[in-house]
Amino acid sequence: MGEVTYRVEKLHGRPIVDGSDMRRLRIGADPNRPRLRGDAMFPTVVRIPDWVPAEDRAHPDANYYLYFASHHGTSIHMAWSDRVDLAEWTIFNAGRLDDPRFPGRGVFDLRLGNETETIDVVDGIVLKGHVSSPEVVVDEDNRHFIMVVHGSSNDGQRSFVATSKYGLNFNRPEVGGEEGHGLKRLKFADRNYLRVFTYHGDWYGFAQRGFFLKPAVPECPWDAPVGWNTSDPLWVSAESSPIEDDLVADGLAGDHLPNGGLGLRHGCVRVMEDGETLEVFYSRKWEEPEYIMRSTVDLSAGDWQAWQTSYPPEEMIRAEEDWEGDVVHDSYAFKEDGQLYLFYTCWEEDAIAVAKLNKVQ
Repeated sequence: MGEVTYRVEKLHGRPIVDGSDMRRLRIGADPNRPRLRGDAMFPTVVRIPDWVPAEDRAHPDANYYLYFASHHGTSIHMAWSDRVDLAEWTIFNAGRLDDPRFPGRGVFDLRLGNETETIDVVDGIVLKGHVSSPEVVVDEDNRHFIMVVHGSSNDGQRSFVATSKYGLNFNRPEVGGEEGHGLKRLKFADRNYLRVFTYHGDWYGFAQRGFFLKPAVPECPWDAPVGWNTSDPLWVSAESSPIEDDLVADGLAGDHLPNGGLGLRHGCVRVMEDGETLEVFYSRKWEEPEYIMRSTVDLSAGDWQAWQTSYPPEEMIRAEEDWEGDVVHDSYAFKEDGQLYLFYTCWEEDAIAVAKLNKVQ
């Protein structure tokens, strides 16, 4: 499946976050259904910036936050660690209500302030019943954390954006969130499961099915500009997906196939050290078994709507250990001190594991 560029080294021989811990703490999607899986998916890792005081971190020793969610839940969760390669991360805010700075469960809780699990976002758009897939970035210029999530709404599955001063509370101020932060009153994007990256100073997105996105007004990637119609998506999508186009051309996708054939499920992206190549790690739904693969994009090749992914993709990680279950997906690439790590989910999105990706010379 193409030239091998990494040697995979799975760490610890077990997950670093386990959905069973979520259910034990009664903060999974449904604590009354202990056999329901899907309580640890879509990992995102950030290094805590130096400007966050020790007393305003999840723990004074915390250096890294790992955000994740349940596939069926109403809250966004986080685990912290002092080292990125630690074998076990500590789940933050299990909803014990022992610290008024962190209401509800995790870092964002749709249930706060109402039992209907709804939030009136803007212009009649209501976020309701489900929120997941956190993508978190640190805004160094404004010194706060930005989180993109997707959720169910009366307008369909949509993406929304929230902010937090220190990355621990993305809730609305009226239900215990921080003043000046929380869920923004706008529709962020019509695509879901977003990952974001910068190229030549501009922001771009990569979503489910392999669609690229870009802010409609590049100078305003996170806030609606003056006069903006807030019911319009702040980020716009390309008209086609290069990954879907390749699958159709190869006869692996199309309306004539069951379920439409193969298609990108959830992915992650990373701009490589040359500044011109984007790595895309992803899995394909309906693959048997599903596994993580890698493609690249030459960002210098033309307009963003015409970007093409390399094909065929390179195989990265398969489920090989008992503790991984049958499939792996939901990856997140994170580089620290020259070492590239790939966080990924196993056990049907019910556990998060990590591997080193060692460059093959």
